[in-house]
Amino acid sequence: MINANTLFDAYLDVNLLLAFVCGLWFVSGRLLDFVGFSYAATARLRMLRAVFLAVLVSPVFVALFALLGRSGYVTTDHSVNLTDFIVAQYLQGRFDMSPSALENMVSLRSRFAEALVSPVGQGVQWTLAAGIATCLVRLGWSVLKLRRVIAESYVWRRFGRVELRVSDTASVPFSTRGLRSRIVVLPSTMLARGDDLRIALGHELQHLRQGDVEWEFVTGLIRPFLFWNPAFYIWKHQVEELRELSCDRQVLSRRGYDVAAYCNCLLRVCHDGLRPRRLLAVEAPIVALVRTENRFFGSRSATLLKRRMMSVIEGRAERHPTLAFAVLAAPALVVTLLASVAIQRPGDWSPDRIMLSTIVNLERIHAVNGTTASFGQPGY
Repeated sequence: MINANTLFDAYLDVNLLLAFVCGLWFVSGRLLDFVGFSYAATARLRMLRAVFLAVLVSPVFVALFALLGRSGYVTTDHSVNLTDFIVAQYLQGRFDMSPSALENMVSLRSRFAEALVSPVGQGVQWTLAAGIATCLVRLGWSVLKLRRVIAESYVWRRFGRVELRVSDTASVPFSTRGLRSRIVVLPSTMLARGDDLRIALGHELQHLRQGDVEWEFVTGLIRPFLFWNPAFYIWKHQVEELRELSCDRQVLSRRGYDVAAYCNCLLRVCHDGLRPRRLLAVEAPIVALVRTENRFFGSRSATLLKRRMMSVIEGRAERHPTLAFAVLAAPALVVTLLASVAIQRPGDWSPDRIMLSTIVNLERIHAVNGTTASFGQPGY
């Protein structure tokens, strides 16, 4: 039966693993830029999303891996644990460190779990719960504001389950969805600009084709539970940037779209978004043509707009994005799932950890006896 400690361990593992994959993405992203894959926005976007899904389902994978181990399908010789690996490397003399310091480092997680039952630890848990509740309330409020904007708009066209709506309160075009229909909302001022209207429609419909709106809903639902983790916001920022770069290139790959007109449309819509109209909160599950945020994040929006315009001006086509995604995602998923197993708490005492504990105890005995014996770097 799953208890509260197991759930908290899984929650902690997901956050640690997300931080790890963000660091891995930073390194791999620089490597991809170096080998000439900087233009592969669609493949990189799919890889980021696939790895994020792997992070979310990692507790299930860890549970299945443990079940295979108990069933005898995975032997201890094939098990991977980061703590055991570090201790083994230390005992083999691969790095120099105080035995007591190493023991404190490898037992940090266990001591952290024990501290959670203290009054301070319980206060941290209540603070975390309050933060999650606050984010959920903000998400609910954003959804209500979004529903109000949609309710105040009127249907202009319908194509199957896609609704094109015109709004007097929306400042920029955006796409979202309901339970049955997908919705594109256009500012009423854009109806007088035929070229901008066609570009905005093409862009938002491409977002719908790529499933970007559904991903935005998933991100919105998960955000309250990861609100304190900087790695989540790093991942979200990267996804938003790649999503827009991918969508821009997909739209411009079709005939009938002029690059200069496309860039001018982005600039005009960005200017329209600065007008004092009703703004949707950042948590609202929408995908907009341009990013318009408050003054604290204005520089980030300007940087993204500049990158998008430079990307479409360069006009470098992305070839075989599905094949590139398969090549990039396969090793990333393997590393992510292996890391999810490696960061688990070690099981029973291993011979290496027993040896480390013995060295630490001897070190303490000599310290009590006032001897000057040194227990430095061991080795087999």
